[in-house]
Amino acid sequence: MSWTQRRCAIPALMLGFAAVAAPGAAMGQDLPPAIQVDRYLRQATGFIEDGDGPAALAALDRILALQAEHGVEIRDVFWFRHAQAALAAQKADTAVESVTRYLPLAGEGGEHYDAALDLLIEAEALQARFAPGSTFRDCDACPQMVVVPAGTFTMGSPESEEGRHLSYRVDEGPQHSVTIPAPFAVGVYEVTFDEWDACERAGGCEGQYNRDFVRDVREYGGRHPAQHVNWDDAQAYVSWLSERTGASYRLLSEAEWEYAARAGTETARYWGEGESGQCRYANGYDLTAEERMFGADRRRAQCSDGYAWVAPVGSFAPNAFGLYDVLGNVAEWTSDCPADDSYAGAPEDGTAWESRRCGSRVLRGGSANEDPARLRSAYRVREGSSLRIGLRGIRVARTLN
Repeated sequence: MSWTQRRCAIPALMLGFAAVAAPGAAMGQDLPPAIQVDRYLRQATGFIEDGDGPAALAALDRILALQAEHGVEIRDVFWFRHAQAALAAQKADTAVESVTRYLPLAGEGGEHYDAALDLLIEAEALQARFAPGSTFRDCDACPQMVVVPAGTFTMGSPESEEGRHLSYRVDEGPQHSVTIPAPFAVGVYEVTFDEWDACERAGGCEGQYNRDFVRDVREYGGRHPAQHVNWDDAQAYVSWLSERTGASYRLLSEAEWEYAARAGTETARYWGEGESGQCRYANGYDLTAEERMFGADRRRAQCSDGYAWVAPVGSFAPNAFGLYDVLGNVAEWTSDCPADDSYAGAPEDGTAWESRRCGSRVLRGGSANEDPARLRSAYRVREGSSLRIGLRGIRVARTLN
């Protein structure tokens, strides 16, 4: 029997519920702290039964606040409920920590102890699922995700890096240290036409199709990266994923994007300092594109990757985090709307940089028709968020804990 089946196994008498239920938040706050604790515990239990882990955790956090402020007693069962809520919210580490605190209080043997052990097993399984390097997919139509570890890296490029001056409307400096405080999941591939089409058919991306988009689907096929996507379209897509799965999907912040792109490297590209090797790792402007598409009017990589325009996702070698096409193919929208053209004042904790006026956002990674100097981990471009043009797509992130 799983913890889900056992979630009502702890008798209500253990909860010490008060018969009083406040009809509103204001009235509830006027109740004695001990009764407020019972009230929030009852609310949390209801949220757990409804599968709403985040709401249950919010109610339980209020109990912790009451303990800190008033010194009220927290019943043993609190930690069992906290573990249940954390597991429902897919916060594996929190679930393991809370159920571990409950187990010695439950006493060996018996129904309560067995229910807690079941809960621990499920929480540890979720931990393993979200271990760095593991891959998962939340639904059949969802993007495949890989867990990226926490870490610290140097964001931006040194002044000596070739191509540094090519970033558009933004600067690649000053270099600064950024810490990604917790693991998070990143799309193994750029979002494909097939994945976007699932959102469209479900009504989550209603109205996002346009003439260019439909033409590209017919021409390139479902495993190619979705393009002609603007930032607002991207928000509709991640909102649909979140609603469908109950998980927290979003765009990567610029810092998360560069951290994931570098994958532990400090060189200009995740395969090395120079452009040599581009045709193995990235779809950019090369001899194939020059021959079939554009002519010899721009600098190109001295190799042929066989693709004159976009390539099916996963056609090139991945970086050390298992991410494909991070450089090249389509430029990827991030969540950032920087307050400055440079990194002066940028967050150092991996969060997105949001300014008050957000008519433009930052794209990263370069695209299939850009020269090798732009296919670098630090390269960045700022464009209008409503702009729909070719070679603009997305890669998604998912918050874990």
